[in-house]
Amino acid sequence: MTKSTNKTDLRIQRTQKAIVDAFYELLDEKAFSAITVIDICDRALINRGTFYTHFEDKYQLLDKCISDIMYGLHEQVKKAHGENDLITYYNEVMSLGINFLAGHRRRIKTIIVKADSALVFDKVHEILTHNIINRLSKARPKEGKGKLPADILAEFFAGGIISLIKWWLLEEPNYTLDDIQKQLSILAETTLSEYCA
Repeated sequence: MTKSTNKTDLRIQRTQKAIVDAFYELLDEKAFSAITVIDICDRALINRGTFYTHFEDKYQLLDKCISDIMYGLHEQVKKAHGENDLITYYNEVMSLGINFLAGHRRRIKTIIVKADSALVFDKVHEILTHNIINRLSKARPKEGKGKLPADILAEFFAGGIISLIKWWLLEEPNYTLDDIQKQLSILAETTLSEYCA
């Protein structure tokens, strides 16, 4: 890669970061529906042509913001050790995931509340459900257990986790990150114990 290409790539990254940062700032001030491309351009100190070089419209920009969060979450969750037993593995997944979400709490809350977008949690639910079904299909239930189908257990477990984390992130109840992780660990053990031979 040439120096010229590197400079161009950095310029693109800086411009996109300026657009995203401006978008989040505006979302802190008003609803997504009230934000215009001109608002974003004025805040990012760019012209409309530059905006449209990077994004088709504000909806594609919102999609990018959600995709960035999902990519970061996915990268964190990949760090969980797949060879661990089921409960230990999910404790790691939940710890890595909730730490990431808590670290990006403000932006996630802004997207959900101001952009009225539940897409972040819908995507987390989809990934988690798929992951649980995949893991349970490889696990051997305890003798006399495992009558609950993996897809039902996965939907129930993923839905509960998502609902609890969403409530904690958005409502900000008086529970620390450590409190939530401990409670999720207890729930994981209770819910998935029949698959831990």
